[in-house]
Amino acid sequence: MIVTIRDQVARQLTKVADEQDLSPEELVEKAIRELLRAEADRILAREMEAFRALHPTLLQQYPQQYVGIRRGQLVDHDADQLTLYLRLDEQYPDEVILIKQVCPSIEEVYTIRFVQVSFE
Repeated sequence: MIVTIRDQVARQLTKVADEQDLSPEELVEKAIRELLRAEADRILAREMEAFRALHPTLLQQYPQQYVGIRRGQLVDHDADQLTLYLRLDEQYPDEVILIKQVCPSIEEVYTIRFVQVSFE
């Protein structure tokens, strides 16, 4: 793939790359990775909203199973998370799919306990 950018953008890119001690190619790749990560986060947030909406039905049909949500729809389910992941990765390579366990509570709750110790 070849991407063409305007001369002004190329000059700015080169300047920023020099300031960060990177090659222009490294800087472009870094910027694209950050953009893709942000897009994946946006997609996962959207899929999580779909999961919340689907939760009552999912809980009745697939309690304690893992489900794959893609574009707001249930696309697959399995009792084993890794098996589901591998199947979804094969079916939808390079796509962001939410994999979530169907539990009575939609949100996961974490309890962190610590003990304060003082040495005198």
